[in-house]
Amino acid sequence: MRLTSRILASVLLAGFALSGLVSCSHYRLGAAGPLPFRTLYVSVAKNQSYAAQVQAPVTEMLRQSLLQEGNLQLTEQSDADATLDVVLVDYHRATAATQQGNSLNAQSYTLLLTAHCTLVDNRSGKVYFKDRVVDASQVAYVQNGDSFTEAEYQTIPKLARDLAGEIKDEVISTW
Repeated sequence: MRLTSRILASVLLAGFALSGLVSCSHYRLGAAGPLPFRTLYVSVAKNQSYAAQVQAPVTEMLRQSLLQEGNLQLTEQSDADATLDVVLVDYHRATAATQQGNSLNAQSYTLLLTAHCTLVDNRSGKVYFKDRVVDASQVAYVQNGDSFTEAEYQTIPKLARDLAGEIKDEVISTW
């Protein structure tokens, strides 16, 4: 009886290992397929939102994020196969938590930044996507004695990084 349960356990373990290897054999890291362009121009983000001076960090983080892809090269617009335009259209703040004992003073805020993105093939004029809505959020924590302005200022780079990552995912994914 003991030998039978050992054999059964060994067979089950081997079966699970084999099914795990087979199910993961087709997985690929990165884009789902080859992109129809190899070079990309990323224009400076245009800011139509109420977020002050956020276009520079969003543009910089977006370019860094796309460079990390490896299968994409950033270039000047005249040399690029495609162009990505980003317009920051909305910036929203909402109270996430209030101070204990004083519900009028916020302890943290949720910041939401929304962009419309357009990706166009420079060679044919084909629009891959137009005004695609992409957004990201971060929580700004007001520390003891700090103002909301200081907490917001410290959170904007994280918000820009998250939005850039979301935009990059839209660019490299299958449309």
